[in-house]
Amino acid sequence: MAKEKSKATLEDIAALSGTSVATVSRVINASSPVSKDLEVRVKQAMDELGFEPKRTKTRTKPYIIAFITSDSGNPTAAAIIAGAQDEANKLDLCLTVINIAKDPSYRTQNLELLKHRSFDGLVIDHSHLDPEKIVSEYNLHHIPIAVITPFIDSPRFYCISCNRENGMYQATRYLLSLKHKEIAYLAEAPELENSQSRLRGITRALGEAGLQFSEECYRHGITGIDGGFEAAISMLSHSEEQQPTAIIAYNDLLAIGAMHAIRTCNLSVPDDISVVGFNEMYFTPHTNPPLTTVSQPAHREGQLAIQKIYNNLQGYDSNKGGYTLLECRLVVRESTGICKTA
Repeated sequence: MAKEKSKATLEDIAALSGTSVATVSRVINASSPVSKDLEVRVKQAMDELGFEPKRTKTRTKPYIIAFITSDSGNPTAAAIIAGAQDEANKLDLCLTVINIAKDPSYRTQNLELLKHRSFDGLVIDHSHLDPEKIVSEYNLHHIPIAVITPFIDSPRFYCISCNRENGMYQATRYLLSLKHKEIAYLAEAPELENSQSRLRGITRALGEAGLQFSEECYRHGITGIDGGFEAAISMLSHSEEQQPTAIIAYNDLLAIGAMHAIRTCNLSVPDDISVVGFNEMYFTPHTNPPLTTVSQPAHREGQLAIQKIYNNLQGYDSNKGGYTLLECRLVVRESTGICKTA
């Protein structure tokens, strides 16, 4: 006797047709091709069980995934997008990149696209946006969402992040092993979790060595190469006794600006001041000197975000949440050396 319509499950259909739940999902959603034999078996099982798929939303083929970023031109953001695009290509997904301005006055206008297009999944890599607010305001409760930035621990989102705190801890420990004690930190906006996690790693390592930042060795609210240059110039304008022997930068762009400032002040990297960056941007090995940095697995973050969304759409993962933490690694190059004044 056939079951009441819509009461049968994907598992029932898979068992009767001798296939997997994933194959049943592909046939129902027409999300990716299956063999004619499998399609016939699944549809026969659906008919026998009286199964009618819900039609609350018509899915496109291929699935369309929106990727929200604050700056696709930033090398790290570009690397994350490239990872997402590579994975989307492998899985026959369509990836749409949406640049959302950091300036609050433009965000609403930029986000209007979410109201006018139907997306099957969403990736958010934007430290100034609240994922919960986006879901609520744009009624995105029905689609899987992966968050890369900011960090969020919620059963409603897949969170993909890297261990920035431990990365900066490694970098600081390395400088301490080179006998550096006057270590400066050039940071972006201090209220952001990405900034706070980096700072926690640095202060933890310094604390273990019985050290702490002096007021002049911690500058924040800095962005870009020019910002790194200006902050370092200001720091190096003090007497030699007050100058740091090493600088850790929030990212490689700030570090490059700092190295330029050091040379402008007729000092040498690393003989006078060592410099460490963060991110491992594609040009980092080619700076002068090559920059020691903490390598962020940006490409992998993008890949995982797409994989999580795809698995959910295909029925492999019924949950819409989970937290994945990727490790960063220190890449030592020629911008760091033993402290000459130790």
